[in-house]
Amino acid sequence: MHKQIVMCYMISLLQISTGMTENPCYFPCPWHNQTFGDYNSNYAVTWTFNADGRTSTIVLENRLNFICHQITEKFLILRLEGTDSFRCFSINYNPDIPLEFVMGGWNSFRSVNQTTAFTDVCEFCEVPDLTFLWTVGRTPPSTPLPPSLGCNRPSSCSPPGEVCDSSETIPKACPITTTSPPTTTNTKTTKSHCGKKHNTRSSA
Repeated sequence: MHKQIVMCYMISLLQISTGMTENPCYFPCPWHNQTFGDYNSNYAVTWTFNADGRTSTIVLENRLNFICHQITEKFLILRLEGTDSFRCFSINYNPDIPLEFVMGGWNSFRSVNQTTAFTDVCEFCEVPDLTFLWTVGRTPPSTPLPPSLGCNRPSSCSPPGEVCDSSETIPKACPITTTSPPTTTNTKTTKSHCGKKHNTRSSA
Protein backbone atom coordinates (compact mmCIF):
# COMPACT_ATOMS: atom_id res chain seq x y z
CA MET A 1 0.00 0.00 0.00
CA HIS A 2 2.84 2.37 0.90
CA LYS A 3 4.59 1.67 -2.42
CA GLN A 4 1.39 2.44 -4.33
CA ILE A 5 1.02 5.78 -2.55
CA VAL A 6 4.64 6.71 -3.34
CA MET A 7 4.19 5.68 -6.98
CA CYS A 8 1.03 7.79 -7.34
CA TYR A 9 2.84 10.72 -5.76
CA MET A 10 5.74 10.42 -8.20
CA ILE A 11 3.37 10.23 -11.18
CA SER A 12 1.54 13.33 -9.99
CA LEU A 13 4.86 15.17 -9.67
CA LEU A 14 5.75 14.27 -13.24
CA GLN A 15 2.38 15.52 -14.44
CA ILE A 16 2.77 18.77 -12.54
CA SER A 17 6.29 19.33 -13.87
CA THR A 18 5.08 19.02 -17.47
CA GLY A 19 4.39 22.46 -18.84
CA MET A 20 5.55 24.15 -15.66
CA THR A 21 6.06 27.88 -15.37
CA GLU A 22 9.34 29.28 -14.06
CA ASN A 23 9.17 32.65 -12.31
CA PRO A 24 11.58 34.30 -11.88
CA CYS A 25 13.29 32.63 -14.79
CA TYR A 26 16.83 32.02 -16.01
CA PHE A 27 18.13 31.73 -19.56
CA PRO A 28 19.76 28.48 -20.71
CA CYS A 29 23.30 28.25 -19.34
CA PRO A 30 25.10 28.16 -22.74
CA TRP A 31 23.67 31.61 -23.49
CA HIS A 32 25.27 33.26 -20.47
CA ASN A 33 28.08 35.68 -21.37
CA GLN A 34 27.29 35.28 -25.07
CA THR A 35 26.33 37.82 -27.72
CA PHE A 36 24.04 36.58 -30.50
CA GLY A 37 23.36 38.30 -33.79
CA ASP A 38 20.26 38.07 -35.97
CA TYR A 39 21.61 36.00 -38.86
CA ASN A 40 18.88 37.16 -41.27
CA SER A 41 19.41 40.86 -40.61
CA ASN A 42 21.68 43.16 -42.56
CA TYR A 43 21.88 45.44 -39.54
CA ALA A 44 24.00 45.20 -36.40
CA VAL A 45 21.25 43.64 -34.29
CA THR A 46 22.62 41.88 -31.23
CA TRP A 47 21.31 40.15 -28.14
CA THR A 48 23.73 39.86 -25.21
CA PHE A 49 22.98 37.56 -22.27
CA ASN A 50 24.71 38.55 -19.05
CA ALA A 51 26.54 36.32 -16.60
CA ASP A 52 23.78 36.53 -13.98
CA GLY A 53 21.52 34.45 -16.23
CA ARG A 54 18.51 36.77 -15.78
CA THR A 55 19.35 40.01 -17.59
CA SER A 56 20.05 40.66 -21.26
CA THR A 57 20.35 43.52 -23.75
CA ILE A 58 18.91 43.68 -27.25
CA VAL A 59 20.45 46.36 -29.46
CA LEU A 60 18.24 47.48 -32.33
CA GLU A 61 18.12 51.20 -32.99
CA ASN A 62 18.72 51.62 -29.27
CA ARG A 63 19.56 49.50 -26.25
CA LEU A 64 16.74 47.56 -24.60
CA ASN A 65 17.57 46.00 -21.25
CA PHE A 66 15.37 43.03 -20.40
CA ILE A 67 14.86 40.88 -17.30
CA CYS A 68 13.76 37.27 -17.62
CA HIS A 69 10.32 37.37 -15.98
CA GLN A 70 8.76 34.02 -16.84
CA ILE A 71 9.20 30.88 -18.93
CA THR A 72 6.06 28.91 -19.69
CA GLU A 73 6.73 25.87 -21.83
CA LYS A 74 8.68 27.25 -24.84
CA PHE A 75 7.50 30.83 -24.34
CA LEU A 76 9.86 33.41 -22.93
CA ILE A 77 8.36 36.48 -21.26
CA LEU A 78 10.74 39.38 -20.72
CA ARG A 79 10.23 42.60 -18.81
CA LEU A 80 11.73 45.83 -20.11
CA GLU A 81 13.85 46.93 -17.18
CA GLY A 82 12.35 49.70 -15.06
CA THR A 83 8.98 49.63 -16.84
CA ASP A 84 5.63 47.81 -16.90
CA SER A 85 6.27 46.73 -20.50
CA PHE A 86 6.67 43.03 -21.39
CA ARG A 87 7.44 40.95 -24.47
CA CYS A 88 6.44 37.36 -25.22
CA PHE A 89 8.70 35.33 -27.51
CA SER A 90 8.32 31.79 -28.79
CA ILE A 91 11.67 30.00 -28.67
CA ASN A 92 12.84 26.97 -30.64
CA TYR A 93 16.13 25.88 -29.08
CA ASN A 94 18.10 22.67 -29.40
CA PRO A 95 20.72 22.25 -26.63
CA ASP A 96 22.81 20.15 -29.03
CA ILE A 97 23.32 23.39 -31.00
CA PRO A 98 23.83 25.70 -28.01
CA LEU A 99 24.92 28.87 -29.83
CA GLU A 100 21.89 29.35 -32.03
CA PHE A 101 18.14 29.48 -31.56
CA VAL A 102 15.02 30.56 -33.40
CA MET A 103 12.78 33.24 -31.92
CA GLY A 104 9.32 34.25 -33.00
CA GLY A 105 7.33 37.37 -32.35
CA TRP A 106 7.75 40.73 -30.76
CA ASN A 107 4.43 40.69 -28.93
CA SER A 108 4.41 43.69 -26.61
CA PHE A 109 1.99 44.26 -23.72
CA ARG A 110 1.74 46.13 -20.42
CA SER A 111 0.92 44.95 -16.92
CA VAL A 112 1.19 47.30 -13.96
CA ASN A 113 3.00 46.09 -10.82
CA GLN A 114 3.29 42.52 -12.12
CA THR A 115 5.79 40.61 -9.97
CA THR A 116 4.34 37.09 -10.03
CA ALA A 117 3.87 34.76 -12.99
CA PHE A 118 1.15 35.38 -15.55
CA THR A 119 -1.40 32.58 -15.30
CA ASP A 120 -3.11 33.24 -18.65
CA VAL A 121 -0.61 33.81 -21.45
CA CYS A 122 -2.95 33.31 -24.40
CA GLU A 123 -3.84 36.96 -24.80
CA PHE A 124 -0.29 38.19 -25.34
CA CYS A 125 1.63 35.11 -26.55
CA GLU A 126 0.03 35.42 -29.97
CA VAL A 127 1.04 33.89 -33.28
CA PRO A 128 4.31 35.69 -34.13
CA ASP A 129 4.53 37.89 -37.19
CA LEU A 130 8.32 37.73 -37.37
CA THR A 131 10.90 34.97 -37.03
CA PHE A 132 14.54 35.56 -36.05
CA LEU A 133 17.50 33.22 -36.20
CA TRP A 134 20.10 34.13 -33.57
CA THR A 135 23.69 32.85 -33.80
CA VAL A 136 26.92 33.69 -32.03
CA GLY A 137 29.37 35.52 -34.28
CA ARG A 138 26.90 35.39 -37.20
CA THR A 139 28.29 32.00 -38.12
CA PRO A 140 26.36 30.03 -40.77
CA PRO A 141 23.57 28.31 -38.86
CA SER A 142 23.07 24.59 -38.47
CA THR A 143 19.31 25.18 -38.53
CA PRO A 144 17.83 24.84 -42.04
CA LEU A 145 16.72 28.10 -43.64
CA PRO A 146 14.18 29.54 -43.44
CA PRO A 147 14.15 28.90 -39.70
CA SER A 148 11.12 27.17 -38.24
CA LEU A 149 9.50 27.78 -34.86
CA GLY A 150 7.41 24.65 -34.96
CA CYS A 151 4.41 25.25 -32.70
CA ASN A 152 3.71 28.86 -31.78
CA ARG A 153 0.87 28.92 -29.23
CA PRO A 154 0.95 27.74 -25.58
CA SER A 155 -0.77 24.44 -24.84
CA SER A 156 -3.51 26.15 -22.82
CA CYS A 157 -4.52 28.29 -25.80
CA SER A 158 -6.61 27.63 -28.88
CA PRO A 159 -5.96 28.41 -32.56
CA PRO A 160 -5.24 30.42 -34.66
CA GLY A 161 -1.70 29.13 -34.80
CA GLU A 162 -0.17 25.76 -34.05
CA VAL A 163 -0.84 24.88 -30.42
CA CYS A 164 2.14 23.37 -28.59
CA ASP A 165 2.12 20.27 -26.47
CA SER A 166 2.63 20.98 -22.77
CA SER A 167 5.89 19.01 -22.92
CA GLU A 168 7.43 21.58 -25.31
CA THR A 169 9.99 23.54 -23.27
CA ILE A 170 13.08 25.71 -23.45
CA PRO A 171 15.83 23.25 -22.40
CA LYS A 172 18.17 24.61 -19.76
CA ALA A 173 21.01 22.27 -20.80
CA CYS A 174 22.74 22.64 -17.43
CA PRO A 175 21.65 23.32 -13.86
CA ILE A 176 21.53 26.81 -12.44
CA THR A 177 23.56 27.08 -9.27
CA THR A 178 23.78 29.96 -6.87
CA THR A 179 27.02 30.89 -5.18
CA SER A 180 26.81 31.29 -1.44
CA PRO A 181 29.53 31.85 1.14
CA PRO A 182 30.99 28.61 2.47
CA THR A 183 29.67 27.58 5.82
CA THR A 184 32.22 26.88 8.50
CA THR A 185 31.73 24.74 11.54
CA ASN A 186 33.28 25.90 14.77
CA THR A 187 34.99 22.82 16.16
CA LYS A 188 36.00 24.53 19.38
CA THR A 189 34.18 23.04 22.32
CA THR A 190 32.46 25.63 24.45
CA LYS A 191 31.90 24.71 28.06
CA SER A 192 28.49 25.49 29.37
CA HIS A 193 28.27 27.79 32.39
CA CYS A 194 24.58 27.21 32.85
CA GLY A 195 23.51 26.87 36.44
CA LYS A 196 26.87 27.78 37.95
CA LYS A 197 25.47 30.46 40.16
CA HIS A 198 22.90 28.00 41.42
CA ASN A 199 25.65 25.62 42.50
CA THR A 200 27.61 28.21 44.47
CA ARG A 201 27.96 27.16 48.09
CA SER A 202 27.08 29.67 50.71
CA SER A 203 29.73 30.13 53.35
CA ALA A 204 28.63 29.45 56.92
